[in-house]
Amino acid sequence: MCIQPNDNWQWHYDAQDDRLMLDLSDRMIFATEYKGRQLVPCSFTTQPFCVDDAALYYQLMDKIAELNWSTPHQVQLVLNAIAVSRFYKPLMPQSWFFNEQHAQCALETGTLVCMQTAHGKGEFMVIEAGEQASVCLNLTEDLILTTSKILPRFGVIKVMNNRMQLRVAPAAQYRQVS
Repeated sequence: MCIQPNDNWQWHYDAQDDRLMLDLSDRMIFATEYKGRQLVPCSFTTQPFCVDDAALYYQLMDKIAELNWSTPHQVQLVLNAIAVSRFYKPLMPQSWFFNEQHAQCALETGTLVCMQTAHGKGEFMVIEAGEQASVCLNLTEDLILTTSKILPRFGVIKVMNNRMQLRVAPAAQYRQVS
């Protein structure tokens, strides 16, 4: 069962935990992955989970249906993605971590892409698609960018679009029954 957005949800910054939070009810709070230094100033005042947030919630839930993630993990991904979309500070591209790709792909919010570093391949969700560069959310557990830099799951990075390939969903596995 997936939780459904409602009018009572509220974004707020928790100074004690240094995190952007989403109050879901009197007994449930979702802690995003994002600290105060990463957030725009309006995130330090209570903000409602607005109609645009709810629309993005359902749009992204549809886009990630192909991921083989449990429902709670999908909700975690989507709520972090909405937090980034709404409250994350603007970024400069850091494309040098990723190999250039020869084919350009059409990107939009929620597109699932792959990027290759010298140390491995990472899967990402496009949060803000731009003409030349896009803001992406890392879906891979601790992606190694360099020997001294790791991008954690739900870490945010802006990358030139020529570094991205569309994610290919794994083919369904069927077995023959006689």
